[in-house]
Amino acid sequence: MDLINGDNQSVRTHTFSELLIILGQPRQIDGLQVTVTENERKAIPIFYPFRFDQYFVCMVSAGELSLKLNLVNHVIREGEFVLIEPGTICQFTGSSEFISSACISFSNDFLLKAGIYQKYISAFKLLGPNLSTHLVLEKEEIALLSGIFKMLYANIVTREKNEFSQEIIQHNFSLVIYELINVFYHHHQELKSKPTRKQDITARFMKLLIKWYKEERSVQFYAGQLAITPRYLTQTVKEVAGKTAGDLIDEMVITEAMILLNDPACSIGQVAVLLQFSDQFFFSKFFKNKTGLTPSEYRKSKQQTFVIKEELSVPSQERILSDIT
Repeated sequence: MDLINGDNQSVRTHTFSELLIILGQPRQIDGLQVTVTENERKAIPIFYPFRFDQYFVCMVSAGELSLKLNLVNHVIREGEFVLIEPGTICQFTGSSEFISSACISFSNDFLLKAGIYQKYISAFKLLGPNLSTHLVLEKEEIALLSGIFKMLYANIVTREKNEFSQEIIQHNFSLVIYELINVFYHHHQELKSKPTRKQDITARFMKLLIKWYKEERSVQFYAGQLAITPRYLTQTVKEVAGKTAGDLIDEMVITEAMILLNDPACSIGQVAVLLQFSDQFFFSKFFKNKTGLTPSEYRKSKQQTFVIKEELSVPSQERILSDIT
């Protein structure tokens, strides 16, 4: 598993086109892709962590899908739904043998071209890091979303036969988006009110953090970009997100470091370079200060966990083989 590519980027960012090639899917529309599966048996082709440059929404109607989002484990079960925002570190870890799902991927540009009002697009952006994007849906929501997902998919598949396909798809897409926003409003009542200045500052800070966390780790830098004082930024982010700006900066760096350390092909020195520490010593000191473990100790603990899991899986594998023979 090679997490380090030629442009010195630590965790791969897959473009829309690259992901389609990996998944073996034909491109549908620039900036928009919809898939609907009914009790299908599918292998997951990507198990390494990556970032995606578009929004990705997945609703599971049967079976389950396991994944990590920024190192946090999620299991999307029947009747559940997840929104993955651009820049999120995503890693698929498994799925049930058969799965039924409806998924849509779209770019921010496609949102704007479809005429979605800017104030509603904010529902798909960070009003605060505490906003959950993994939701348990109600039966009525599942039925409604399933229907409009399938309708959009059908319109895309048959677009060459329809003289007004572009207009129909755009309106159908808008319907999907507004219904998704409605679901978010239902499960997050705070979205109904206009974002406060502090929520706006926190959202803008998070956007800057995703872009600059490897190069800039000081609160002063982000405060300067937002034209406010470091003290006000710290207080504001603490009030909205429950953590200080400094805490979130450190968490972002540590998350990336852990992902890189999980790859045995990447040395601790390389991790330090990729995260732009002056040298391995300062990186190790920073890592231990935040996690209580040195990078070597963390890597060793992960390797031991992997070995234990492998050993536990042997008996079940032997049983499967004996049943077959």
